[in-house]
Amino acid sequence: MNLGFIGCGIISEAHLRGLAELKDAGGPAFAVPAVCDLRHEMAAAFARRVKETLGQEPNVYTDYREMLEKERLEAVSVLVTHDLHHSVAEDCFAAGAHVQMQKPLAISPSFGRKMIEDAKRYGKVLTLSEPSVLGAANVAVSRAVRGGLIGNVYLVLDYAASAVGSGFFAGTPWRHMKGRAGAGWINDHGVHRTHSFLDVVGPVEEVFAYAAIFEKVRSHGGVTIRPTGEDAAVTAFRFANGALGHWMCATAIHGEETWGVRFYGSQGCLVPGKHAALGDGTVVTMAEIVEQYASGVIADPFAHSYLELYEAVKSGKPPISSAESGLEALGIVFAALESATTGEPVRVQDVITGAKHAYEDTVIEEMA
Repeated sequence: MNLGFIGCGIISEAHLRGLAELKDAGGPAFAVPAVCDLRHEMAAAFARRVKETLGQEPNVYTDYREMLEKERLEAVSVLVTHDLHHSVAEDCFAAGAHVQMQKPLAISPSFGRKMIEDAKRYGKVLTLSEPSVLGAANVAVSRAVRGGLIGNVYLVLDYAASAVGSGFFAGTPWRHMKGRAGAGWINDHGVHRTHSFLDVVGPVEEVFAYAAIFEKVRSHGGVTIRPTGEDAAVTAFRFANGALGHWMCATAIHGEETWGVRFYGSQGCLVPGKHAALGDGTVVTMAEIVEQYASGVIADPFAHSYLELYEAVKSGKPPISSAESGLEALGIVFAALESATTGEPVRVQDVITGAKHAYEDTVIEEMA
């Protein structure tokens, strides 16, 4: 499959490693004849790494529309700022290319709905590269919990507090501006978590949240901004199956940070990446969980994402990391932000469908 890249920043390295691992595992073959980035030096450097890794040096572009016009691409991996996802995706569809979109699906739910509609209108595949639900370890966690390893799930705890302080997450100021990122850390990182919640436990029905911007000024490397995206959010939610959850995302953290997800059920607790501790005292290691529930799944999440893209295009196989599940994950994030804006509990479906959009309206206003 001929694959192009639009965006050659930091995350492109993980995608390239995934392609290499898929190739080494004997998976479907991808050729990368072209890459594009607004910064020529970034695109050229990535092209060199593609040659070193896959043995083929791509053509380099700084205008993705020119790349789409000149190259014969069956699919494109899109790795750009969130505010451009919907417009770049539509241009790719119109040029005859399928799309794998780097998470989140879109900057906000209304644009996510548009992307799904555009893919259907052009008859193209749209998948999502969401590493929180792909790869052997993540697939094993989902299958184990859904298979009853810890009984009926009734509580989910997640704390994602990153000690960014007054600097920039991943060194990129735009991630703190909701007109480009959709929100702050709760969207940039939080959508990983919500997608995982959905995959492991099932739909979230309702949320209530508080959010704030504690760091009013952020600076790093000579760049100073006044962020508009939230740097702290605390959310309570209720799943469709009756389970409850408590979720905290924050980058306004100085000193010691805290991380961790735990799924609690009627027969035990599962801690992704570590083990399952059962009520009878049994401890099941992650290695054992992977062996039992996902022994045939490729380990690297990004390699898995390209396998999903290939199978969706070639055989119509539904991906785990689908655009539809990505929209639902984004809907949970925006339901939390809607609740923080209105001071009321919010049903997730009301945000996904556009019935509730007070917070999203502020994003669209800043985009303009």
